[in-house]
Amino acid sequence: MDAVRPVARPQRRAGYQPAQAREGHPLLRPSAERPLGLVLSGGGARGAFQAGVWKALMTHPRGMAALPEVMSGTSAGAINAVLIAAGRSPDEILEFWLELARDPPVRANEAFFTSLRRVLTRLTVQEPLRGLRQRRREIPKAWRTLARHRWFAPSGVQASLMEFLLTARFDAVSRLLDGIQSTHLFSTKIFRERLRDAVGGDAVRSEIRLAINCVDARTGRVVRVVNHKPQTRTSSKLYRQLDEIPVDMVLASASIPLLFEPVSVDGMTLWDGGLLVNSPMAPAIALGARRIVPLLVTAAPSGEAAPMDSVGQCIERVIDVLLENAYNADRKLMLERNELAQRMKEKRLRRVELFTAIRPEASELFNAGSYLYFERDNLLSMFRAGVEAGRHWIEVMPKIDAGLYPGRSDRNDADEEPVLAPRSRSEPAL
Repeated sequence: MDAVRPVARPQRRAGYQPAQAREGHPLLRPSAERPLGLVLSGGGARGAFQAGVWKALMTHPRGMAALPEVMSGTSAGAINAVLIAAGRSPDEILEFWLELARDPPVRANEAFFTSLRRVLTRLTVQEPLRGLRQRRREIPKAWRTLARHRWFAPSGVQASLMEFLLTARFDAVSRLLDGIQSTHLFSTKIFRERLRDAVGGDAVRSEIRLAINCVDARTGRVVRVVNHKPQTRTSSKLYRQLDEIPVDMVLASASIPLLFEPVSVDGMTLWDGGLLVNSPMAPAIALGARRIVPLLVTAAPSGEAAPMDSVGQCIERVIDVLLENAYNADRKLMLERNELAQRMKEKRLRRVELFTAIRPEASELFNAGSYLYFERDNLLSMFRAGVEAGRHWIEVMPKIDAGLYPGRSDRNDADEEPVLAPRSRSEPAL
């Protein structure tokens, strides 16, 4: 892993602003007392969907009348957030994603395959030299395994071999994995330069309160980088405040483990934040957001049994379940916090309005492969789907989440002002 470059001053440019002379939706208008926060989840190539939603929010007559005061992003969401903070327009953000399709900014890691070849050669040489006693124990297992399958068919031989390796010879698999002296399949050095060019330097300075989320691979802890001081009683250990957000932190937030190389920053080895905080609402609250719009890349659960007829569909379900669970956990914590603020007003907690999430409709476009399918037509289709989803949300669904207990009489209505307790002069409350 390369050392982090010295941070250069980012280029200054006139930031993008939504179309003027429009009021925007009443629930999305700027408010000094109720700052609006946009939370962008991770999702690989589905970041193009978020770019489409951003286009709708910025161009629809009843969309956002100004840029959000707060943004918190993870992985692809962190990339989109920093592009917005750097002043890029929706069309420029789309062009950034399309450029990934025209000229993929990754390079296969030859060191990985060199190490793989060496360890396979070593195991091939060592295998015939194994002790006779070990072989005597394993030969009966191999015959029993082969007998359970159609030994006369190629698929039967392959199935019996896989079963034997995983039940009787997993030590060989373990030695193979431990012998590969590399941590990733692809280098992202080219992508770093692409991202640096897109934001205009090695770091981004913005008036938008911005949070980027990563995971420390060695400690397993979440690393949150913010460009403004948190406004809550949260321990400063949970946040790293910098005047400018380094490109390397954004790159780290999108470094999928094993696939892309981890990023070394200040002695930390950082991975994709989506491992633990794929929909990072807590940093948005810490930065002062009192209204939060979640922008997800997974379709809402339909309530019907999802098809599970192929490996691809199973992988899709695994990823969707993990990401949906991450969002539901953050959502539950926020709504329970609001319930606590309602019941214990002496704590002077502020309620946070959580909007219903903007997310895609279930379709073949958003299958398991779409997370890493950086093909131009596919990215354009997801961008258009994002525009449609954003317009639909603005026209039909810009409302406050019903909460954990819908129908409760003590819950504020969507059209009412939130209950805001007075802020402490010495230290703002979460």
